[in-house]
Formats: sequence, structure tokens, C-alpha cells
Amino acid sequence: MTSRTALAAAAIIGYYLTTVLAHLEVSLWLVRRRESDLLGSYRFAESLPHAGTLVLAAIVIWQARRAWRGHNHVATFAGWTAWLVAVVLVDRFLIYSFPEYLHYPQYALLAYMIARLADPDRSAFAVGPVLLAVAALGIADEALQYAWLTISYSNYLDFNDFLLNLLGATAGLLLHYGFTSSDSFDVRAARLNASRAVLGFCWLGIVMLLLVSALQVTSGVTGMLHPIERQPSYSSWIPGPHAGRYYVLDPLSGTLILVLTGIAISTSAAPRRN
Repeated sequence: MTSRTALAAAAIIGYYLTTVLAHLEVSLWLVRRRESDLLGSYRFAESLPHAGTLVLAAIVIWQARRAWRGHNHVATFAGWTAWLVAVVLVDRFLIYSFPEYLHYPQYALLAYMIARLADPDRSAFAVGPVLLAVAALGIADEALQYAWLTISYSNYLDFNDFLLNLLGATAGLLLHYGFTSSDSFDVRAARLNASRAVLGFCWLGIVMLLLVSALQVTSGVTGMLHPIERQPSYSSWIPGPHAGRYYVLDPLSGTLILVLTGIAISTSAAPRRN
């Protein structure tokens, strides 16, 4: 391992731990109501749509420059289109409040950093393995929040956020691999990576479903999946400030959507040429 690789790995670990452990403080800082003679009553969370628009504009300019000099335009635009459709559906049905959009840049950057470390020249096309790794890190993040960091107000382990983290990771992979020439891919390595990812997502789903099944047997609380549900919430519509209401995925549907989405992305991204 070179010093540059070690530094990149340390940066990834530091970034992940910082975003996980600072989650509650950042959330409270964003939603806290403040008073100012100049601005009146305000919350920093109210400026997120404007900040997000500026960041999005910068990313569009960056990607437009890559597209101008790049390749695989149809595949890349198709990937972004599918991603946007998924984001719109999640926004309509699964988002509680706008600050949850922070999952996208948080996990996009994490996936981008890992992909650059694992496949700097983009030849191995390690979409699936990186996506699987980030999905697992996202699950660990949400579990830690529920069990420790946000225990005072979290009513359930949030499978909705598992999906948001996966979509954020997908965006990071599109940023890394988008507009890359197919001639630079090692097709054998890319297909092997896709196969490994499919197997990994299957095992992840099996482990998650076995754990949920064990909880159903041992819960002992009628109408709840204790201990990952403190109040009855799963498979229900709950009022929320973003779209009026949002749907809380239960563990079974949340796991299946996560696993099937991960498999679909891993296999559809693999190069098809011989």
C-alpha cells in the first residue's frame, strides 16, 4: 500500500465516522429556530433548497464538461434518468422532511471516494462491490443512529433511509464512471465484480430477513417488531412536513427493495460487449 493509498483510505474512514457521529448535532443545528434583527426568525434548514440548487448547478457544469470530452453518453444519460425517476418516487412517497435529502450528497461522496480508491482508472468497473460496501455502511449508520445517537426521538429503524443511502451511493458512482469509454473497461473484471455484487446483495438480504424473522419470533410485543420498532410505525402512512405524509417501509419490503435495487444497478451497469 502506497502512502497515497493509505491517506485516501484514512480520509474515507475519517469522513464516514465524522458524518455518522455528527449526524445528530448537524440535524439539530439545521432545524434549530434562531432570531435575528436582520433576518427575523429563521432556520438554516430553510436555506437547504437554495444551497442544494447551487451545488446541483456546479455538478451539472462539471458533468457537462466531462460529457463534452467523454464517451458513453447514452448509457450515462440513461443512468441519470433512471436515478432521477427513483428520486422523484422516493420524494413523493418516502421522504419525511427536506433535510433527509442530505443522505444523497453524504453517500454520493462516500461512494465516489471509495470508487476512486478501489478503481482509480475506472478499468475494473467496480460499481457493484462499491455499491454493496456503501449499502452495508449505510445500514450500520442507520442502526447506530436508532440504537444510540437518536434514541430520544427515533421510533423505528428506518428502512426508508437505507434506500436513500443506496441512491446517494448510486449518484456517486455515476459521477465516477459516467462518460467513461467502454474501451477502457476490463470486461472480465467488470462482469466478475457484478457477479460478486449480486451474490453479496443476496447474502445481505438473507441475513437481514433472518434477523427480522428472529425478531418476529422473540419480540413479545403485540403489533410491534421490538426492539427495532418503539412505536407502531411500519407499513403505515405518517404525517410529514414535506409531502403531507410519507410511507414507512416495513423490514420485509424495505429489505427486498434494497436488495433488488442493488442487484439491478450492479447487473445493468456491467459492460455488455465481448
